[in-house]
Amino acid sequence: MLLMLLVCSLLLVFSLAYALFYFYFRFNGKKPWNLRIENGFQPSVSIMVPTHNEEGNIERKLANLQTVNYPKDKMEVIIVDDASEDKTLLKVDEVISRGLEFKTKVVRQKSRGGKAVALNTALDVVSSSIVIVTDADTLWPSNILEKALPFLADPTVGAVTGRGINEQTSESWVTKAEDNYLELTSSIRLGESKVHSTLRFEGGFCAYKRDAFDKFDCESGSDDSGTALKVIQHNLRTILVPDAVFYTSFPTSLSGKLKVKVRRANQLISLWIKCLKFMLERKLVLPKRIVMPEVFMFIINPFVFAALAVASVGYVFLFPLSILSLFLLACILGLLIFARNLFLEFVVDNLLLVYASVSYLFGRRYVAWKRA
Repeated sequence: MLLMLLVCSLLLVFSLAYALFYFYFRFNGKKPWNLRIENGFQPSVSIMVPTHNEEGNIERKLANLQTVNYPKDKMEVIIVDDASEDKTLLKVDEVISRGLEFKTKVVRQKSRGGKAVALNTALDVVSSSIVIVTDADTLWPSNILEKALPFLADPTVGAVTGRGINEQTSESWVTKAEDNYLELTSSIRLGESKVHSTLRFEGGFCAYKRDAFDKFDCESGSDDSGTALKVIQHNLRTILVPDAVFYTSFPTSLSGKLKVKVRRANQLISLWIKCLKFMLERKLVLPKRIVMPEVFMFIINPFVFAALAVASVGYVFLFPLSILSLFLLACILGLLIFARNLFLEFVVDNLLLVYASVSYLFGRRYVAWKRA
């Protein structure tokens, strides 16, 4: 009886938390923007492209930036190399020698310090009021700046980010599941943006007002989301522009997926713990109605899920023909048949969050980026 009550209680807490979390932000995401959006807003921009062993991507990236529909005299592209050991810089020099429509600068780090350290080094040569960071292995549609920058015309907005679209959706169940995850998180990030701000920035496109932050975040290992928190602490908003999409690739193997997801989870957990510290010190600007749901979903609820999984397996093993056991088995079977990719992503993500939380407690940090 006690085991049955435990399973039912854990199931109720876990499922109710997810339902309330999702529908709360989904509801807010449908509200109108309360911002001054100027479609003709075209400030000068400095586009930083951080690289480390990107010889296979950098030529395509620079060619892609050439196609952006924006006045080229208002664009400067800064290649920020973090001690590449391949031909990345050689290829950059070759492309520059052939001629580009926009001004190009190259900042080289002799020793590897990590992405955020490299970006901070390049801040010294930035000449624009808007700083944009984009990963070398992502591609932009031509209208991304036209879609995103008008939101920065509002004086209360300090930074905007875009929405990544996976180029390899149909290659394996791993990428199909990731596509479901991206769709779900995008709706949550939009809801957070409508409430106030989202911390979940993506490296494919992040645009910051230069005076909204001092340096890129080096502590959490998440230069994008960590810097978004810095912007918020400067009393400015950080928002997702859903129409500002970019194209990215995601590992097609489970091992590659786990490496990427563990790193991201560890970094986000670090940021939410930092938010809790700010809140205890009464210094947090980000509203509690965003922080507390995220802390519960990222840190607490995964452990509820792990406990639920263990208790459920034990109960089914001890009482295989009980009504609760049959109900649990029927639910799992139904999810595997009708929503397999979403269910597998759901299970993997929660277990990874447990692992990431434990690794964080034992001092594991991800500062320098590695290719999966």
